[in-house]
Amino acid sequence: MRIINGLIYIVIAWAIAEFILYRKNRRITKFGEWLQCYPYLIIMLCVVNSVSFALTFYEKTGDITIYREGFGGAETQAVFQLKKEETTEDYTLTVLPRQYDDKTVNKKMKEAFEYLELHMKGENKSLQKVEKDLIFSLDPEEFPFDMEVQPLQYSLIDETGKVKNTPEELTDAGYEKKEIQKGIETELRIILQYGKIEQEKVFKLRIYQRETTSMQKIFAKVKEEIQAEEKKEEQEDHFTIPMSMDGVMITRTDENSINAMQVLIFGCITMALLVFRQKEQEREKEKIRKRNLLRSYPWFVNEMVLMLGAGMQVKHIFEQMIREYENKKKEDMREPLIRELVVAKRGFELGMSEEQIYYQLGRRLQLNPYIKLMTLLEQNVVRGTKGLTDIFEQQEHAALEERKNLAKKYGEEAGTKLLGPMILLLVIVMMMIMIPAFMSF
Repeated sequence: MRIINGLIYIVIAWAIAEFILYRKNRRITKFGEWLQCYPYLIIMLCVVNSVSFALTFYEKTGDITIYREGFGGAETQAVFQLKKEETTEDYTLTVLPRQYDDKTVNKKMKEAFEYLELHMKGENKSLQKVEKDLIFSLDPEEFPFDMEVQPLQYSLIDETGKVKNTPEELTDAGYEKKEIQKGIETELRIILQYGKIEQEKVFKLRIYQRETTSMQKIFAKVKEEIQAEEKKEEQEDHFTIPMSMDGVMITRTDENSINAMQVLIFGCITMALLVFRQKEQEREKEKIRKRNLLRSYPWFVNEMVLMLGAGMQVKHIFEQMIREYENKKKEDMREPLIRELVVAKRGFELGMSEEQIYYQLGRRLQLNPYIKLMTLLEQNVVRGTKGLTDIFEQQEHAALEERKNLAKKYGEEAGTKLLGPMILLLVIVMMMIMIPAFMSF
């Protein structure tokens, strides 16, 4: 590896020499020109190669420290390489989380039972008046024990803490009305286990009937009727349930069918997206139109200068431009400008005044160079064409400068668009080099 690092240092030295010689105009090469654009790559390559070279001298000495997960954490693995002389072998050690000693386990189990007795009741007032579901949960970091719940009567409560105390459930379980009113006594055994240590505790409970609202009673009755319909047709391959029972509307929700609300929402979203897409397309078209108009401006001014110098009137110049474009039979960047000139030509044919035609043409083109040019044409309708050619020649020089500025601007935009992928590629290369180096520590 050190040989590779040495070769890279030689390349870096050569790159630095090329960079300096190009800067002093002593040696002009493509590579030196490229380095002028990306000088930071030399620095980064030097830093990365130096880190890589330093790691070749790093050797771990002393004892190896392996950290466990905390109490109640997960098992981890540590991978070692055993080496003696020329023989090597890989070995994987399973590392258990931290373990409590027996004394601490007994103490923690006692605390866990106290915690359960205090919090197990959940939303109930106490364990002697249970009307709602119980909560069996312990913080795994504080109490990393395996917990088993054993209800004495599964018809009243299950291992998840769900209490089966609705009127129907209690009646189905065989309890009489008087017994339900007094409360049904039962027991719950909770067993905690940690390794070979195991403790259990029995909690005494009194279950009361769950309070139900009038609406819950109506729903309970509808549920019974639905179950009765299912049992009535249990020999058939299907059965039918009415859409309304006792004023309750019944809708099946597990079918993959499309309802009216979904269609409406989907339609509204689609319409909104279509409107957004159309607006975006219009903005993009307008952007392209303005860009093409700016690019066509030098050509337009140049044609005006040539034809005005030849003694042609403005309306005939417009006609000549349109004819020239139509004979080409191929659309180019002049298409938005020609389209507006066609409108101006129709204005001439309809007998509109020249001032009005020039004014409207400038406002339709919406760009300052064209507005300024049309304003000059408006003014010269009254003054005459004397001096108009000189003014247009000045505008021609300004248009050429504007064309250079536009070319420079588009070149900068192209370079900016390429900057993102280049930075991403640089980050990927750095990660490929640095991550393995840091992982070897």
